[in-house]
Amino acid sequence: MTGNQFQSAAISSSHPLDRYHASDLMTRSVMAASADWSVGELAQFLVSNGISGAPVIDDRERLLGVVSVTDIARHASVAEEERELGGHHGYYTDALDFSLAVESFTEYYEQEEDVVTVRDIMTPSVFDVDVKTSAREVSKAMVKNRIHRVLVSDRGKVVGIVSALDILALANRDE
Repeated sequence: MTGNQFQSAAISSSHPLDRYHASDLMTRSVMAASADWSVGELAQFLVSNGISGAPVIDDRERLLGVVSVTDIARHASVAEEERELGGHHGYYTDALDFSLAVESFTEYYEQEEDVVTVRDIMTPSVFDVDVKTSAREVSKAMVKNRIHRVLVSDRGKVVGIVSALDILALANRDE
């Protein structure tokens, strides 16, 4: 069976993820990072709370973007490359595919001055879904946009977050 045939077969049948909504999967207590924190403060926040990313808010609690350990790692990599090359980096042209242990980025930022803020490294794009969006549509949005989490909103207010792990847990739940 080719990839296209498999996809067509899957679409024609009722998918188990269609029975659930974002509100069924989401984590309701969303921890947010301040846009004005230093990157070192962000790293400590993520490590202390055992999370890999968070929405970013300003001092008036307005949603500005999202930030993750990948953003910290990317910043660390770019900063190191710029120091070595003494110039611009290929951030916008090169694909970055790596993983970084928590210890690595916290050690890096303990050595650096805390002049770079969360606002400087965050992703200003916010991917969100409505509480009534099906789990299947949430997973499709994650795959299409190559993201690991989406914020869940209800009438414009962020009320939760769904991660890729939440989708996997639902898909593997015993019925």
